[in-house]
Amino acid sequence: MYRVLKSISILFKLALFFPLFGQAADGFESILNGTSVFSSAQLRAFKVFDDERPTEITGRSFLCVPFFRVFNVELPPGIQLSADEVVAVSGDHQALGTWSVDKALPLRALDEQRSKWYLRQWICASRRVYYRYLIYSQNAAGQRVLRRWEAQLVARMLQTYEVYRSPGVDTFGEAYPRSVGGGHGLERGWLLQEYVVELKFVWQRHLQLTLPGQVGLDKLRLKLKPLSLLDNTRIEVSRYGYKRSSFRLQSRQGIRYNEGSIVVFRLSQPLDVANAFRLSIFELDNSQLPLGEVYILPEQLRGSRGILQLPIQRQVGQQVIGQLTLPYLVVRPMPNAAAINLCASFQRYWPNNWPTLDVGSRGLGASYHQTSTSLVENTIESYLAVVKAKGDMVQLDVQLTRDHVPIVWRGFGFYTTSRATTQPIVDRFDLQYVLIRQLSYAELKASRVFILTHRWTLQEYTHLNVRNASQMQRLFPRLTEVYDALPRSLGLIVEVKWPQLMAAGVLESTQTHSKNVYVDRIIESTARHGCGRPLILSSFDADICTMMRLKQTAFPVVLMTTGRTDIWDAYMDLRTQSFLQAINFAESAEILGTAPHVQNFEHNPQLVDLGLDLRQVVFLWGSDLRNEQLLEQFRAYDVTGLIYDHIERVGPAQWKRAPFFQAPQLLEVFGGQCVAIGNSTTVPGAKPTKPTIWPKMR
Repeated sequence: MYRVLKSISILFKLALFFPLFGQAADGFESILNGTSVFSSAQLRAFKVFDDERPTEITGRSFLCVPFFRVFNVELPPGIQLSADEVVAVSGDHQALGTWSVDKALPLRALDEQRSKWYLRQWICASRRVYYRYLIYSQNAAGQRVLRRWEAQLVARMLQTYEVYRSPGVDTFGEAYPRSVGGGHGLERGWLLQEYVVELKFVWQRHLQLTLPGQVGLDKLRLKLKPLSLLDNTRIEVSRYGYKRSSFRLQSRQGIRYNEGSIVVFRLSQPLDVANAFRLSIFELDNSQLPLGEVYILPEQLRGSRGILQLPIQRQVGQQVIGQLTLPYLVVRPMPNAAAINLCASFQRYWPNNWPTLDVGSRGLGASYHQTSTSLVENTIESYLAVVKAKGDMVQLDVQLTRDHVPIVWRGFGFYTTSRATTQPIVDRFDLQYVLIRQLSYAELKASRVFILTHRWTLQEYTHLNVRNASQMQRLFPRLTEVYDALPRSLGLIVEVKWPQLMAAGVLESTQTHSKNVYVDRIIESTARHGCGRPLILSSFDADICTMMRLKQTAFPVVLMTTGRTDIWDAYMDLRTQSFLQAINFAESAEILGTAPHVQNFEHNPQLVDLGLDLRQVVFLWGSDLRNEQLLEQFRAYDVTGLIYDHIERVGPAQWKRAPFFQAPQLLEVFGGQCVAIGNSTTVPGAKPTKPTIWPKMR
C-alpha cells in the first residue's frame, strides 16, 4: 500500500514541475487510457472538479488519479445466460465507453455456469465514476443487441478515494438497495439492431376447428418454431396471470392455451432477417402429434399491424381442419435509436412515496359537452389554468395530421364545410365529418370547425382556429407549441390517440398511418421539446403502449383503459376489458402502470392495491371524480393520481401550498431524460446524481 501511495505522490509532484522545463513543456500532454494530463495553462482554464472545496484551486483538483478497477459481478439465481450472451460494463468515463452499448467493455466468465464475471480495467479519473452492468448478444453481422441492463436511476458509483479499497462482488441488478433511486432495477433493452413481431391471442376466440369428436378448446398447447436453418430468432412468450405475466423464453413443450386466456408470442429478429414460422397446436394431454399446424410466411406480416386469417392443416395430408384468426404487431426501432444511451432510464421511475397527484383532464375539463366549463378544452389557456389551481399535471390528447404533424385534439375528427365563413349554415346536411388524419396541418388550420355539443346541437368554433401561436385559446395547437408554452414544473400525461376495435366488431374510426411512423413522430417531438419535465406517455391502445416502451427509455408509459363500466362500450382486446388484465399487461410489457376508469372501483376501492402491490402506478379518471368526497376517498387509498374535470373548483387550491413538481430537485432529476434520449449531453445546472444515503463500503 505504501509503495502505491508513494508512486502516486511522485507522479503528482512531477506533473506540477513540468511547466519549469521550458516552453516545450507548455505543449506537453500525455495520454493515459483516453484521459489527458494537461499543461498548466490548460489546467487553469478547466473547471474545478473538487465540488467539496470549490474555492480552493489546487493541482490535485485537476489531475486524474490512475488506478486499476476490478469489476466483479455475480448473476442472481433467476438469471441464466444464453450461449451468445455476454455481461459487460459501461459508464460515464471514456475508458468505460461513455454509456454506449457498442463501446461497453465485455467481462470474462469465471465459471462454467457463466454466473460469475470479471474484468480488470485501467482508469484515470479526477472525479467520481458512474457505471452499470448490462447483458448483450451479437447477431450474425457482429452488432450488439442489448438484452438486459441495470436501469436504476442512480448508477453504481466509484469515488476517487475508493481506488485503494477492495472492490468486492456486485450482484447484477442490485445497486444501492437502501437508497432512493437505487434498488433492484433490471430492464429490457430498447430496439436498436433488431425488430419485434408479436403474435397476439388477445380476443375471446381465435380458433375454429372442424374435427370429428370432442376436442376441447380449453385444453390446448401452442408451440411456435422458426423455419430457418440459422438460429437467429429469439422467441419469448407471455401467458397472463397475476404476478406471472412476464415474457419468458419459450419452453420445449410450448405454452398452454384455452379460449379467453391471453397469450402473446414475441419474436425478436435482426433487421435484415424475415423468417417463416410454424405454429403447432397440441392437445394438452397428448404431446406426441399436433392436432394441426399453421404456417406464417414473412410476406404476410406486412406493415406495422394486421389480422391474419390462416388455415389450420393436419401434419399428414395437409387436410384443412379449421381456421386461425391472429392479429399481429411489428415494432421497428426509431430512426435515431443509436442516440439513446445507458445513462438512465425513467421507464419505472415514479417513487411510491409521492403524494396522490391532481391531474387536470384536458385542462379544466371537457368543454364541448358541459356548459359549466369556462375554458375550451385542450387549449394552452386551459392547461395554464391548472397551474393557477395548483394542479400537478395535465392530461392531453395527441394525434397526427396527414403530413405527420402532432396536434392536440380530443376526437378523431370534427364537422366542417366547404362554404366560406361569410355563408351561413342552414342545417346539418351542409356539413361533413372529416378526420384529422385526412387533412394536412395547413388544411386543418384553414377549416371551419363545428362541434356537436352536449345538447346535440352544432356550435361553430372557427374563430378559435387561428394560426397565431401567441393565441392561448387557439384550437389544434401543435404538440411542440404546447411543450414550449407550458412551464416544466407542470407534469404532462400525453395520451396517444388510436381508434380501437370494439367488442361488437366495429371500429371507433379508421386510421391509415403506419403505426411505427405514428409513434416515432410523437416520441421525436417529445424528445426535442418535452424532455426535462415529469411526462408520461399513455394510450388506450395496448399495442401503442408496447411500441412506446420498446422504442425508448426516457419516458414512462401507462395503459389507459375503460375496464368494466356502464358508460363505455368494451373493446375487443381482452387486455383492456378489466383492471386485472390491464395490470397483467403492464407487468408483461414492463410499463409504468395503468389508468383505469373510476367505476371499476365503485363497489370495491381496495382493488387498486392489486396494481400498487406490484409497484405499478394507478391513475384514476372519470366524470364521477368531480365529487370532493370521492376524491378524498381515493387519496386515502394512495392512488398515484386522479384525473378529473373542474380542478379549479374541487381541486387542491384551498389546501395545497404549491404544485408538487415545483421542487427544483425534481426538475433536475427529470432533466436526465434529455440525456437518456440523446437530446443533450448534460443537465444544465445539475450536479452528478448520487444516492441519498452513503453507499455501503466494500
